[in-house]
This record gives sequence, structure tokens and C-alpha cells, in this order.
Amino acid sequence: MNEYAHIENKPKFSLIWFIPIIALCVTLWMLYQHQINKGHTIFVKMSNADGIVAGKTQVMVRSVKIGLVQSLRLQIDQSAVIAKVQIDNIYEPLLTEDAKIWVVKPRIDESGISGMSTLLSGVYLELEPGTSQVQSSLFTLQDEPALIGADIDGKRYKLKAKNAEVLEIGTGIYFRNFKVGQIESTNFNINNLAMEYGVFVFSPYDQLITQNMIFWVASGVSVNLSTQGIDVSTGSLSKLIKGGISIDYPPNQAPSDIAIGQSSFTLHKNFSTALEQRFDDFDFYLIEFEQSIRGLSPGAPVEYRGMRIGTVEQAPAQLQRDGQPLYFQQGSTSIPVLIRIEYGRLFEKSDLAKAYWQKNIEQWLRNGLRASLKSGNMLTGAVYIELDFYPDAPKINAMTTSLYPTLPSVPSGFTALSEQVTKLLNKFNDLPFDNTLTQLDGTLKEYRKTAMEMNQLIGSFNQNGTANKVNENLDNISTTLTQLTSSLKQFEQTLTHYQQDSTMVEQLTDTLEELENLSNTLKPFAKGLNEQPNMLIFNKPSINDPEPRKK
Repeated sequence: MNEYAHIENKPKFSLIWFIPIIALCVTLWMLYQHQINKGHTIFVKMSNADGIVAGKTQVMVRSVKIGLVQSLRLQIDQSAVIAKVQIDNIYEPLLTEDAKIWVVKPRIDESGISGMSTLLSGVYLELEPGTSQVQSSLFTLQDEPALIGADIDGKRYKLKAKNAEVLEIGTGIYFRNFKVGQIESTNFNINNLAMEYGVFVFSPYDQLITQNMIFWVASGVSVNLSTQGIDVSTGSLSKLIKGGISIDYPPNQAPSDIAIGQSSFTLHKNFSTALEQRFDDFDFYLIEFEQSIRGLSPGAPVEYRGMRIGTVEQAPAQLQRDGQPLYFQQGSTSIPVLIRIEYGRLFEKSDLAKAYWQKNIEQWLRNGLRASLKSGNMLTGAVYIELDFYPDAPKINAMTTSLYPTLPSVPSGFTALSEQVTKLLNKFNDLPFDNTLTQLDGTLKEYRKTAMEMNQLIGSFNQNGTANKVNENLDNISTTLTQLTSSLKQFEQTLTHYQQDSTMVEQLTDTLEELENLSNTLKPFAKGLNEQPNMLIFNKPSINDPEPRKK
């Protein structure tokens, strides 16, 4: 028997360890594949999660699913909701920093009804890829869907408006009532207190946008009350619902050079305002009125014999002299009005019109050129300023130039009428009424004396019986005339039998007719004189209407 133990060295690594190692590798491989297939995680910030359900709401691009909302949680300050969204790995290149995401749900706007399919399937997130090369994992949910896709041809422009009404995203842009684009974005600039719009014009209509294009708000119904009267205009149905922006070239002007993309234009309140802004070559003048300027407002026209040559800028003029308002100066009661003389209204080439105006204005003023207020519309009470020549106006040598050149004025309307009435009353006051009344009183006394003498004469005329004798004589004359007429008629009959067609007979016939007419005329005269002997001097008293007797 061997006293020594046999020691045998066996391998330290057992084959049994391959089983957990293989399992670990498989697990790591599965985790790697899961991580790879899990996709890219992004976060979407939204004001609220209305209609969005974690694990159910999908993310789509052109109706193709590219991801799913994994979870929803509140932001730390609870001012927003953060949605964790898993995007499939193959669509990771779509997640650029200028990509847009919005909620697709049923909507009704001027373009029609959209998103009706979500009534059964629920809302979903739509992603529109951008054009940037920079990737991003944080996005902000848009309130409105993106209107213009990156694959749509056209140009973008900028509009600025200070006085125009606020328009919404999606508002159409119309060229002669044909839609050529729409508003893509809106922003209110607090620095210059103006609305800024980003607009998109579809191709090929972007070739219509030139450097002299004018933009104005075309509301559904427009009512304009001015010195020209009442102007009511309506647009299309879409404009009635949402309004719109109209574009066109200025009247009597050809299109200029085509505007490049991102060019800026001014959005005007209406078409008339847009036209007035074209006259940017002007000079300011002051007009001092010695009367009320009620009804005169900024924007009112300045005309010369019906032709518009300018615009009222301020009424009254907001100017100062020696630290005081210009219309409350010591020793002056005039109200200053600031106007613009727009040379483009005088002539198509404003530089020629400006030189002509400045050369001749002094001579025109010496010849009687004056400003006055005229009523433009009786309904609204609006007035305007008219320039015309008044030869009788006080002469001036030149314009006064304090702050601005000053044009003289003449009173008009009720002011001019009151001055004429005042002058007329002054003339009446200068008349010698006292002497005239004294002479009139003496004349009335003489008339009373003459009347008394006439009454005495008539009384003596009646007392002497002269009236009765005159009546008897008139009765005799009437009887004699009657007998003479009868005799002449018999003689006429005799002559008629004797020679009916002779000239003598015709003359005699005419004489008889005249005598008969004379007789008929004297009969009522004789009767009246018999009833009232003094009717030759006094009128016959009128006979009162008979009154019925009482039973």
C-alpha cells in the first residue's frame, strides 16, 4: 500500500459557466436591440392635454404613424404639460428644430371642415418636418395647424399695421377678389405698437407682388361716412365671416419691379387710406381760421375749386409757441389748422408740381387766394377746406412763416352770413329814422284835415239836393238811351231789308252794339248812385251775410 496520496490538478474553469455567460450576452443583446428599436424620445410642451391620452395618442406625418405619446406630466411650476413622445428610429431625421407639431381635431373655418375622422379614432398629433439640419428633442405644441407646407411653392412677405384691425392666422389675401395667399403668422410688437404679419403668396401669384403694390384690410361690410357721402361696400362670403386682405396696384400706375421674398409692406386700414399714403411728397402749411372749426377732422380733403390738392393733418394744430398752445396765444383768437399740400395730387410728376407751386404761391396770395371752410356733407356735418380766389379780400404782401408757412383765410358759412347781417343792421342804424317819423306824422295830420274837409263837402252835397237831381238826370239819360237803342234797332232792321251787305249797314250795326253795351254798363252805375250818392268818393259798404232767424 502506497503511503503517499496522489494529487491531480484539474482545470479551474468549468464548462457550466458558459450557460450564464451566454444568457448574459443574450440579455445584453436583447437590451441593445430594444434600445435601438425603441426609437428617439422627444418632449412636447403644451398648455393643456385636452384629448391626449398616454399610450394611445399617436404622432403622424401625412396619416402615417411615426410615434406614440408615452406619458404626460405637469411642468414643475404647473404652468404647462410636458408630453413624452417616442418616435420610431427610422423617422429621427424628421425631428429638426423648425419642425411643427399641432393637434388634429375637428375644425370649421373659411376653407371648410377638417379633422372629422378624429370623431371616432380620437385626436392625434401631426408633425410637419422642417428644412433645418439641426436636430432637436424639445418642441412646443402650436395652437393652430401649419397652413403652408414646405413643399408648396411661393414667397413669404411681411406686413406691418398700426391702425388696421387685427386679423387672424389663415385670413386670405385677395387680388381683385381672387385668393392668392393667406396670413401665416401674427405678432404684436410692443416696441412700436404695431401688428406684424407673416403672409405667404402661392406660386405663380407671387409674380404679382411688385414694389408698388398696396395692401389694405377688406372687411366683410364697410361703411364710410365722409364729405363725399355714405359709401357701403360688401365682400365675398369668406370676407363676411373672417375678413381679408386685398392687394392691387395704385390706380393709373403700371406694376413696378417684382418684390423679393421677405419684403416688407404696410397694411392700411382701407383702400382710401392706402391711396392717400402714396402722396409722400408734400409740404406743411398753417391756416388760421377766425371761426369755429367744428366738423373738420384729420384726413379731411383740401380742395381747389373741387380738385383735391391736400389733406388736413391736425385740426386744431398741436403746436406750441413760447411754451403755449398755438391756438391760445395772447392777442389772437384764431384757430390754427395744419394741412399738407400733396404735390402728387397736383400733377403726376410731383417734383414739377412742387417747383410750380412754390414759385407761384406768393403771387396767388397777392391776387386773393384764400382758404375757407365748406360743408361737405349735411348728414354727417363734415366740412373740408377749399382754396379759391377772393378779389375783395384784404391784400397781403407775403406769407407769414413762423413755425410753418401760413395761408390766410376768409370767413364762410354762418360766420360770413352773420357778418353780412351785422353790416346790414349797422346801415339801418345810420338811417335818419327820427326825421322820417316827424315828416310822416305831419303828413298824417294833413291827411286827417283833408278827410274832414271832404266829409263836410259831401254833407253839403247831400243837403243841397244835388244828389237827387243827379239821380233824376241819370234816370232820364238811361231812359233816353233805352229809347234810342230801340229806335236804332228798328232802323237797323229797316236797313237790313233795304241793303243787307252794304258797308254802311255793317258800320251802323257795330255802332248799335256799342251803344247797347254802354247802356248795359250805365244801368248798374245809375242804380248804385241812386242807392249811395257819395259812392264816387267812398266805397260801397259790404253787405253782411244774412243770419237765419230763430224759431
